[in-house]
Amino acid sequence: MENTKMHEGSASLIRGQSVVVRIASLTPTGAGISKDFGRPIFVERVAPGDLAEVELFDVRKDFAKGKLVKLIESSPQRAEPPCPLFKVCGGCQWQHLSYEAQLLSKTDIVKQAVQHIGGQDPALVRDTIGAQEPLHYRNKVQFPVRNPKGSQRILAGYFKQDSHELVNIKFCPVQPAPLDRMLETVKEACERAQIWAYDERTGKGSLRHINARYSFSHNEVLVTLVINMKAKTEEEFAKSPLGKRLYDMARQIMESDREIVGVCANLNSEPGNRILGEQTICLSGKDFVEETLKTSREDYPALLREGLHFRLSPTSFFQVNTMQAVTLLDQIYDRVKEAVAGVEKPVIVDAFAGVGTIALWLSPLAASVYAIEEHAPAIADGEQNAALNGVSNVQFLHGTVETALPQLRAQGLVPDVIVLDPPRKGLSQEVLRALLDFEAATLVYVSCNPATLARDLKILQPSDQNRPNGPTIGYKTKQIQPVDLFPQTYHVESVTTLERFSSHGAVGNMEET
Repeated sequence: MENTKMHEGSASLIRGQSVVVRIASLTPTGAGISKDFGRPIFVERVAPGDLAEVELFDVRKDFAKGKLVKLIESSPQRAEPPCPLFKVCGGCQWQHLSYEAQLLSKTDIVKQAVQHIGGQDPALVRDTIGAQEPLHYRNKVQFPVRNPKGSQRILAGYFKQDSHELVNIKFCPVQPAPLDRMLETVKEACERAQIWAYDERTGKGSLRHINARYSFSHNEVLVTLVINMKAKTEEEFAKSPLGKRLYDMARQIMESDREIVGVCANLNSEPGNRILGEQTICLSGKDFVEETLKTSREDYPALLREGLHFRLSPTSFFQVNTMQAVTLLDQIYDRVKEAVAGVEKPVIVDAFAGVGTIALWLSPLAASVYAIEEHAPAIADGEQNAALNGVSNVQFLHGTVETALPQLRAQGLVPDVIVLDPPRKGLSQEVLRALLDFEAATLVYVSCNPATLARDLKILQPSDQNRPNGPTIGYKTKQIQPVDLFPQTYHVESVTTLERFSSHGAVGNMEET
């Protein structure tokens, strides 16, 4: 191999150079990592154990990045990708790994994060719970759209990795077939109606995204078209030339595909990469789908064995993997059940509640559940979901977690458990402070980002700095259970149980140390 070097310890590296490396492990962002040359070399689309020729395209003092040129020895952890577009599409990162290897790497990613960022014992992390169906699992999709230069044709799909170049798709192995059919139906309808794709460089064009939700239990699809438009009222929208065309097109879409039960328009005229705007208008059919989540655990209450029903609007949060959502909820339920054992009238707070999925799932365990959510449409869905399931002990609170937690504390509420399911950025300083002040006996932290989880666990751990003039307080991590809600990608969910500790006396099952 010309201009190719084998392992040379701390040898100098230059851009454009080819090197041969052995991939040791995978990073939290999905890339492979080798340290054969004295600094980390990051490579996409490789597997632990691969011996690979890599061309360096970014060389810095502390690390380098390279692209795969040739596999010299393939790792036994490799698998044949189920998607023919895998090499160019950035939607999935790990289709080239066997599913067993994906689960092992996800466990390792969580362990590395909690050890190196959070200062926690990696032995607290259990093996990742895998999905029974690692393909065709997504219940929600969001496709950016483009027009080829000089063409009215609508392209929709995912971006190439680390780029804004669109990969047009006709089917995707991580979504169910009805969403494949939906995408073709909607693209063809847009082309017939002459709905141009939005161009973020010029600000012209109408269609920004094609979004959809799929109900596995009802085999129904709800389509939401993100439109580059402003309208003060629905009447103003309906009278506009574009609005009239969209209403007509929506009816045609539903006539063409009987699995589609509703078509909505979400209006977003703001520049930037935010997908959804604040206003959503139903163009045809229903503005929601319903999904049922049902446990297979025979020791659970009848409500959960028979199944909880959820009404989902276009903009509300719901886990994208319906089947694994039940696995996640069961893990949360078990942790909370253990925490409230022996408590006469348990009180639970569900922070970042969304449409009430966790709150309703935990309702059989509690006298009262307080569900905090700042997104008004999600609150409306949550209250409907409670009524739909005959649940009367869940109270939805509209507001941010930062404001709602101190308000509940000021009202004298003493929760036994606080469940937290924040976005990827994790918990704000205000929420972390409120948790330390609240002094609930148990926290159950649901996270989709091992790095921010680890950061927050470190802040919450017992420390004199948390109470400079009082007892040492905080929360000790009891266990961390990863759950794979996102097969074929590097993303991993986890459920962490924390128990309160105070130097004036232990709380829960903790012994004072």
